[in-house]
Amino acid sequence: MPELNDSVPNLPAYPYATAGFRKFIVDTVSVFELNFLPALKLWYVTILLAAAFPLPWFYVTRAIAPDDPQVLRRLLAGTLVFGVAFSIGTIVGQGFVAQRFSGTLRLLITMPVSKGAYLLGSLAHASITGALTVPILLAFALVAGIDINLGWGLAPSLILTVLAVSGLTLFVVSFAPNMQAGNLLTGVLSLILAALSPVYFTMDQAPLLMKLIGYVSPVRYAADAIEKSLSGRVDVWPEIVILSVIALVAMSLGLWRMPWREK
Repeated sequence: MPELNDSVPNLPAYPYATAGFRKFIVDTVSVFELNFLPALKLWYVTILLAAAFPLPWFYVTRAIAPDDPQVLRRLLAGTLVFGVAFSIGTIVGQGFVAQRFSGTLRLLITMPVSKGAYLLGSLAHASITGALTVPILLAFALVAGIDINLGWGLAPSLILTVLAVSGLTLFVVSFAPNMQAGNLLTGVLSLILAALSPVYFTMDQAPLLMKLIGYVSPVRYAADAIEKSLSGRVDVWPEIVILSVIALVAMSLGLWRMPWREK
């Protein structure tokens, strides 16, 4: 009796593994296109959002801060954290909430699309705004006279912070009973992390409550790592390792809690 592969001579050696990976990539691109193509018509809004929030906030803090290079780099680090990580996390969270309660997510689930492909495609789309924010902020910081000497830790710090904040956002909004509550929870999470984490100043300058929260807050470690990177320092491994652990836990919780079998 001939083997199964004899009747299909061109069958790949590992069809299931290959098809599975190929489908994951195709699904990721499909989710990206689903989010990106409607936004492409309003491309100027994306560019405006990349600068509208972080730039004014940076210049407000710049105006009231002492003219000290280390303080100014810390302000820039904090603005990068909020302008990049929180904007991406908010877009991912609000996009998930909108698709969940509009019925779009149910269609993706029945295609079927995996949680991982959905999240990766959503992150790829949301990261466009963050990718624009970084060069805009750095360029304006140089114009403002801030001494910057970029180190290797900037990119991994921002990427890990985005993953951590996005994972936490998905975990929190998964409890939302409707779209309004989901959007509210997204904003509240950003507000809590922003208000209670020592980002625009160091742990030594933080009050006791912020110090306690700072030990577990990903944005505090991100600000520390980015400040070091803006100063040209390379000793950012402790922050990178801690951010990696927090990002892994946050993304695991977010994927675990994502409702993928809607009733």
